[in-house]
Amino acid sequence: MYMRISTDELELWRIENEFTNHPHSHDEQIQITIPIQGTCHFTHEQRSYSLDSGNSLIQYPRENHHFRIGGDSSVIIIQLQADRLEYNNRPVELMPRHYVDPQDVLGQFRDWTSRLLARDPSDRLSVQETECSVVSYLSRVFGDRSDPLSERPDRRLIVSDPYMTRVLDYIHDHFRTWISVDDLAALALQSRYHFIRSFKSATGMSPYQYVMHTRIEEAKRKLRSTSMSVTEIAMYLGFSSASQLYRAFMNAVGTTPERYRK
Repeated sequence: MYMRISTDELELWRIENEFTNHPHSHDEQIQITIPIQGTCHFTHEQRSYSLDSGNSLIQYPRENHHFRIGGDSSVIIIQLQADRLEYNNRPVELMPRHYVDPQDVLGQFRDWTSRLLARDPSDRLSVQETECSVVSYLSRVFGDRSDPLSERPDRRLIVSDPYMTRVLDYIHDHFRTWISVDDLAALALQSRYHFIRSFKSATGMSPYQYVMHTRIEEAKRKLRSTSMSVTEIAMYLGFSSASQLYRAFMNAVGTTPERYRK
């Protein structure tokens, strides 16, 4: 099996059975190679390693590397832009070699890929949240344990934070249009990764979930008080199609828009 999913900022790979690649490097990407099953025979900067399940290895930009696996082996590879691995504008240093529970990584990988495969092309906010989820996981699992990303967020800070109130006001004013995590984080004066944690702490939802919740509540109001068609409501609320509204409405309300209107 050979699986690859990419976004603007990262690539997720899962490779199983016989596989060999050629020596190469990445100009601007960090790569984390994690064997999930069997042994990965890895060459990194002319040094050879036999990586068993869970024994990960990190390649920084411009470091030459290649690997091979046999018929009973599988690996997960995560590649991301090096400049995105930061917290509050300072780099997070990853440990070059680190053991990680392969089943935990596999579970995270399945969650990330399922979210990306299910995304609507217009839902950039959802993609950005998944990108941030990957970076936060890497920083927590592979980074220095003293890094702030591993600390519990301060819920008291969020409740009274006027900048978070400004974020919520912005969402309610612009939920029908394209919203970016970076725009919201800038309003909150936080890094994008800290912002997503802070926002969920304050609202119980991720920014994407909150935007979708706001859209669904407005769709319910339109269904109750207007004669607009489902397609018209979908376009009004910024959905890319009526089918996207149908799916979101069913997930949130448990029934179709037509049945809700009756």
